[in-house]
Formats: sequence, structure tokens, C-alpha cells
Amino acid sequence: MAVSYTKIFQDTTTLPTAAGTGSFSIANPLPAGMVESIIFQIRGTSGAGGVSANSLSSLISGLRCTFNGNQFFNFASLADVSANQQVNRLSALVQDIGGFVAENISATAQDMMIEIPVGINLTGSSNRFEIALNYFALGAGLTLVGNFECWIKFGSSQSSTICGNSSSFPIPAAGVQTMMTVAVPNYGKGAKVSGIVLQGTVNADNLANVVVQPLGNFSMTPTYLRGSAFGGTNGGNGYSFAALAADANGLVDTNRCIGQYFIPLYDLDTSSGSVNLLISSVAGAALETYTATPILKLPNGSATGEKVGVQTATGTATSAASSILRRAEQ
Repeated sequence: MAVSYTKIFQDTTTLPTAAGTGSFSIANPLPAGMVESIIFQIRGTSGAGGVSANSLSSLISGLRCTFNGNQFFNFASLADVSANQQVNRLSALVQDIGGFVAENISATAQDMMIEIPVGINLTGSSNRFEIALNYFALGAGLTLVGNFECWIKFGSSQSSTICGNSSSFPIPAAGVQTMMTVAVPNYGKGAKVSGIVLQGTVNADNLANVVVQPLGNFSMTPTYLRGSAFGGTNGGNGYSFAALAADANGLVDTNRCIGQYFIPLYDLDTSSGSVNLLISSVAGAALETYTATPILKLPNGSATGEKVGVQTATGTATSAASSILRRAEQ
């Protein structure tokens, strides 16, 4: 199987600043081929105070990616955790679906990479990608100078990974079980629901339990959800994240993303276009709006490689969909 990396965008301005939140839109052409994953990288230098009390990836508040007019990834974090030493919500989601987030352990030498599995086969000679990227602000008085880069990894994949549009619903205080209907986008024949990412609006674990009605009456607590989720790209150790205060030698592991939960649906085939969740809050929790993001996989014909250019290296690619299932089932 041929693997190649193609840079599709680079500049020095698509970066977070201390002036406030930032929003950027990017659109560029790209060659045909099997897009195994998309990679975002920021490399640069910050002052002695770093970029936040957390890490550089924690400053990404939203990311939406589109190929040829078809949206395949859309996620917005409902809580800013850049002031806390914990895994951020985008990073947790990316790891849940078989990707990874890696960061250099340094307050001043910034090097962050986010690799998101895609599995989309682009055909024809005129292809286009679009990205909408949002940031939280840098910490007060902090600076960042460097490059933002976007790369396409052409390779192979057994299926497309789709992070669809989210559904939101207010969940009342403790003692009331509430039904939340999660809309599942229609991506064509063969699409399966691998899981749902559920998140609240505050940086706290206010979920008591959730029942996925198509799977029966089993009440999934946060303890169960976090136990069933681990076993994917991080070898069963949970989520990995950069924490300078905890370990200067490498990324550290955690068993939870506070306020966010990956609910396994084991490739559910839903003909109704929705999934019903019964959600209950913990004692003392106030009214909170929850957002549910469906994760789908779609067969893609298992095409391989970039269709332009010369490639000599070979390697072994992993299936994003199987990574999701391994994370849910192991």
C-alpha cells in the first residue's frame, strides 16, 4: 500500500492570540486519491508562560472539515478547559475515533499535531477542501509565533469516518430521566453509527447515567462508559494529553474527559434517522444543555493511495472504523 503526505495549506496567521477568540476559514484545491487522514500542525515559539495553563490543543474550540462540499467532521467544544490540567474535548474525541493528538512537552517550543481519520476517496481532477477553525484566546499576556500547516495523508482505509452534526437538548436537574433524540445524518447506503459523543456545557461530570434505547434498558454510568471506551489507539491506557506540570518527559494518561462521554453503539444500523437516549443527571446538578455528536462509518470501496505524484515508501494503514470498535469493545 502506497502512502504519501501532501501539504495543502500553510501560513503564519491561523493561530490563537491573546486578543480574544479567533475564527479562520480555509479553502484550497487538492489532488485525487484515498484520503486516509488529515493532519493539522502548529509549530512555533511562545513566551516563558507557554500558551495556556493547559496545552496548545486545548485552545481549539471548534473544527469543521469539508471535502468537495461534503462535510465529514464537525465538532465544537462546549467548555473552555485551557485553564485546567486535563485532556480537552477535541483531543478526546479525536482519540475516540482512532486518531491522535501529540504535543511537545515544552512551555516555549510548541509542536502540536492532530491527525483525524477520514477514509474518503476523492476522484476526478478538481477536488476542494474547506476548513473552519475556531480558537479560544491565549492566556493573558501570552504570545505565540509560528506556522499553521494542514497535510493530507494519502493511503488506504476500509471505511469513511464521519463526525456528524450535533443535536442539543436541555437536561433538567437530578431526579428526572429525560429523552434526548439524536439526529443521525443520512450519508447513504451502508452507513452505521459507531458511537455518540455526549458533552455538557460545564467542566464537570454531571451525568448520572444514560440508556441507549436501541441497545436495551442497560443504564450506562460514566464509569462504565470510560471503561468500555479504552483500548484503542492508546493501548488501553485512556486518553493521552500534554501536562507540563504533571510530567516533563512525555504525554500523560487519564481515564476521563470531564463533562464528555463516548457512548458505543457498535455499528448500529438505524432506519429511523435518529437514536433515543434516556439521560439522568447527578444529585445537585442544575439544568444543563447536552450536545450529542453521532460518529458514523461508511464503506468506501477500500481504494488506496494518491492518484498523482510518485511514491516509493510503503507502510501498513489502520482502519479508523475498526479503531472505534476496538475502543468500544476491548
